[in-house]
Amino acid sequence: MVPLLRVLRAPRALRVLCGLACGAALLSVPAPASAQPEPPPRQRIVIMPKLVGIAYYDAVKTGIDAAARELPDVSVTWTGPTQDQVEKQIEMIERLIPTKPDLIAVASNDPVAIAPVLAKAQRAGIRVMSWDGDSQQREFFVNLVDFEEFGARLVESVVREIGPKGDIALVTTSFTAPNQTSWIDAMKRTIYRKHPELRIVDIRPAGESTEEAYRIAQDYLKSMPGLKAIVALGAPNLPGVARAVRDAGRVGQVAVIGNSTPNLMRSFLKDGTVRTVLLWNAPDHGYLTVYCARQLLAGGLKAGQAFDAGRLGRFTPRKDAISLQVALPVMVFTKDNVDQFRF
Repeated sequence: MVPLLRVLRAPRALRVLCGLACGAALLSVPAPASAQPEPPPRQRIVIMPKLVGIAYYDAVKTGIDAAARELPDVSVTWTGPTQDQVEKQIEMIERLIPTKPDLIAVASNDPVAIAPVLAKAQRAGIRVMSWDGDSQQREFFVNLVDFEEFGARLVESVVREIGPKGDIALVTTSFTAPNQTSWIDAMKRTIYRKHPELRIVDIRPAGESTEEAYRIAQDYLKSMPGLKAIVALGAPNLPGVARAVRDAGRVGQVAVIGNSTPNLMRSFLKDGTVRTVLLWNAPDHGYLTVYCARQLLAGGLKAGQAFDAGRLGRFTPRKDAISLQVALPVMVFTKDNVDQFRF
């Protein structure tokens, strides 16, 4: 080591070199590693359909999965009963509450019966919203379509096929299903206001069962020879009704109208058994539900204030009788456009 006194007496150039060497030695000492901040934990969202294992909800889930891939700050779990029974949903929510998800979004099979367990979830600090099937206990509702518009569109589809008068029968899912009961009420109001010579002569529930809808439609066709149309509500029910009319040789005599997916109804549209199918974009509904859940957790859902919903663009919540909601537009499938859709 060069003695300090000799360095001080050395020529200026030598002193500079020594200074640089000492500085380099100091700089070569490794600095303590700075701690990397932990990423915030992903928020846990549970989405529960009315039931799992049917084609319609399989289509919805493709949209849910797409949104979840786009939003790395949330973790989305899809779980539901194998039967469309509110009791099964209640049992599952009871088991979910102790796991403390950040939000539960439920497509309710009964808006009244499910409310107490959703209130229990809220007391446990879990945010609650509804989608598909509404509930009386929720902070936000991702509706399928506007109830009044959808009911009116169903009636107008009937009138286009059979004219403004005649007997029609309905196949629904259940008498407690919030969507179907709302659509039926809207149909009745439209008939009363605009087509008083149309008559709804019977309404029977088929659950979410294609075979039960087929059986009910068979009975309608046998017991009501003057029947002009059957309206089937519930995606699995419309193909059952269509098949019954086709098997009975009544195509062109009994109109078949309702809501279902393009994949389920493609063959019936192409062979003329059914002319019009109403729905909404099922994958988009799942996609929108995830974005709404994330926005609700962030405190960004307010009446009249638009928010971004990814590839769907912007949506503006509106007030309803319970809290807030958004809805998708009605879609119409015919033989001419059904091949444009694959869900």
